Amino acid sequence: MKLSPELSRKLTNEFRYCAEKMSKERDFRRKLFLYSNLGDTVSSVLDFEYDSQLVFIVLLLDVSYSTIASRVETIIDKKDTSVELIPGLFDKLCGYLDDLAAIIEANQDTYKTLEKLAELATTTTERGYYLYTKGSLKI
Repeated sequence: MKLSPELSRKLTNEFRYCAEKMSKERDFRRKLFLYSNLGDTVSSVLDFEYDSQLVFIVLLLDVSYSTIASRVETIIDKKDTSVELIPGLFDKLCGYLDDLAAIIEANQDTYKTLEKLAELATTTTERGYYLYTKGSLKI
């Protein structure tokens, strides 16, 4: 991905800021609030410098946010724990955000880390959680 040094720095700072704040936050909804801002941040970068990897990042951030948020709301509001959050889900999410920051900074391909992020979000779905408990989906 080719970004100007200025936009790359701003973007990576946002990823790191979000990861740091999420790691300190205790409330799942507040963690998700912080995470939800990243898609908007990357979208803003697209207004100035287009790159197809940025489009993919925006889509994956938005879908993963919606997927995780849906499960968190089901657990908190409906008290439905048939699909639990896997241990350390948000810690892993923060780690992937830090990884993305480093990868963007180094101008490397983001696909493998985005793939991990997609798999992590999938564990909050019925099918994904089943595959996780079965050992097929390893995080």
